[in-house]
Amino acid sequence: MSRDDDRTRWLLSAAIALGLWMAIGGCGDGNNHHGATPTPTVSPIPETFADPPEIDSVDGVLDTTMTVQPETIMVGEQEVTANVYYGLYTPPTWRLRSGDILRVKLENMIDMTTNLHTHGLNVSPMGDSDNIFLHINPTESFSYEIKLPDSHPPGTFYYHPHIYGTTEFQIGNGMSGGIIVDNDEYPPPSLRGVKQRTMLLKDIQMMQGQVPDPPMSSNGTTRSVNGLVNPTIVLHPGETELWRILNIGADIYYDVQLDGHVLQEISRDGNSRTRPIDRDHILIPTSARVDVVVSAGAPGLYLLNTLPIDMGPMGDYYPQVTLATVVVEGPPATPAPVPTKLPAPEDLRGKPIAKRRKFVFSENMMGDQFCINNMQYDPSRTDTTVQLGDIEEWTIQNCSGENHVFHIHQLDFQVIERDGVPQEYIGRQDTVNLPYTTTGDPTTTKVLLPFTDPVIVGRFVYHCHIGEHEDNGMMQNIEVVDEPVGDAGALAGLDPDEPTDCNDFPCPF
Repeated sequence: MSRDDDRTRWLLSAAIALGLWMAIGGCGDGNNHHGATPTPTVSPIPETFADPPEIDSVDGVLDTTMTVQPETIMVGEQEVTANVYYGLYTPPTWRLRSGDILRVKLENMIDMTTNLHTHGLNVSPMGDSDNIFLHINPTESFSYEIKLPDSHPPGTFYYHPHIYGTTEFQIGNGMSGGIIVDNDEYPPPSLRGVKQRTMLLKDIQMMQGQVPDPPMSSNGTTRSVNGLVNPTIVLHPGETELWRILNIGADIYYDVQLDGHVLQEISRDGNSRTRPIDRDHILIPTSARVDVVVSAGAPGLYLLNTLPIDMGPMGDYYPQVTLATVVVEGPPATPAPVPTKLPAPEDLRGKPIAKRRKFVFSENMMGDQFCINNMQYDPSRTDTTVQLGDIEEWTIQNCSGENHVFHIHQLDFQVIERDGVPQEYIGRQDTVNLPYTTTGDPTTTKVLLPFTDPVIVGRFVYHCHIGEHEDNGMMQNIEVVDEPVGDAGALAGLDPDEPTDCNDFPCPF
């Protein structure tokens, strides 16, 4: 435990002790001059945590104008000038329902091209919808209209720019915010009355009041929850809450743990789990989101930490940091029941597989160029062509000495195998960590991808969601077409049955 953690515990313990001392008559003269029983004066610890502001849909439409521009903001006790949405480091969360329309007018008042991506939404990638190939130049604006299908899964998503070459810098300024989609199935009925909290995990590098371009891991960074550095969360003993935890930063992983508590994961990346999964800690790679149920324990102080993370011999090391301090105090509450079964999508195993492909993630020895199948990103090239209605099995391998994050737009996948070990079906996701290798042999993750929803016809991308890696080549284009493709696409993945020799993937650029 760090000295800062010890100091936090000591200060809050002292505050609780002071409150209890005052409650039993501290600071009085010990005499009852009026013959009445003295009323205790309790001084509870104030809650400093705050949810982001929200913009809700009205009559099936969420209509908003969002300007991105430089603003001087405070993160913790530091002042910095950064490019942000709505003038805020923590912009409003957009709250919709399945079937709603999202209309966003994006006004670009920064000195670089930008655009908008609604991360995790299963919507059209074409036209004025979730089209990451659109470019909005400085001083220009563009009006997006994104229709969520009536069948769109409920859950936790987010928005951010997706411009090849500057995505890391733009998100690193704070250009990201949450999206929540509700419907009648989720949250489960027994949890609808509990308090919900939205926790946006971000980090920002600040040097002489500016965000450095490019960001460097050696600069150090400030991690926050909704722009707050170590806020206080107050719960009653036994109280049940639903926490939506979103990693919406550019590069950093979080490994979240709440002292003395089990986190019950009920949703991942906007996909309900089959059942609650008890976690002592939860690894949340860049761009991943988890919904967890928290039931408060006995009165006391508990730290919500992100544990140390080693990204590998070629990657970065992230030390432990306290994200928030949880204070459990006051009268006990009755815990809300957590259902034992949740409305997850169907298990894809056993379905016909139309095609099997292999994708190898690698990087050069300098760690500044990144590849998929030894190719760097080319916006004009279509790497993979898929026929609508197909289910495919992809073998994704990591030949490098640092973690990567596989993410695909417009749909969710099912992890079926890790390094040869079959995985229990607990639901789908749109982001998965690819562990690093130290042996020279790749680590392997197998996934099933259902290209079955007609709304996703069009062109989009899959990539590593670490911003630095994406901006330096680790991304490819995919097109879903409503017509037979046969063996189209000479670059459409490698033979998954061919053994991988990592020496053949040096990414020599």
